[in-house]
Amino acid sequence: MINGINHITISVKNIDTAFYFYKDILKLKPVMKSNRSAYFHAGKIWIALDQRGTYNSSENYAHICFNVPKKYYNKFVEETRKNNIKEWQKNETEGESLYILDDSGNKLEIHFSTLKERIRYGKKHYEKETEWYL
Repeated sequence: MINGINHITISVKNIDTAFYFYKDILKLKPVMKSNRSAYFHAGKIWIALDQRGTYNSSENYAHICFNVPKKYYNKFVEETRKNNIKEWQKNETEGESLYILDDSGNKLEIHFSTLKERIRYGKKHYEKETEWYL
């Protein structure tokens, strides 16, 4: 049911220096920047930088998000939960998400919305200090 990677979230020590690195060194196209996060276009997926939790700890927010088509999402979640897969957090973002751990403790997210939907939501609900580039 998974049909690709939706986005990759990278935990960073400092959002300002990380933003410079991804924008000016790697030349990724910025989508938005706030006091603790930033989004970039990276080909067909997007990269989220996040300055949440303690960097290099189990509390950081780094994860890979896989995309499941909306019509299969509920069935996928139901089947995953039947296998007693450990969840590492509850969803607090736009759209439906299931946050799970693999057997090595890697953080994964299962999601079905798009960057376009996230931008539309963010422009209505994110803090006023967020700068949008689109």
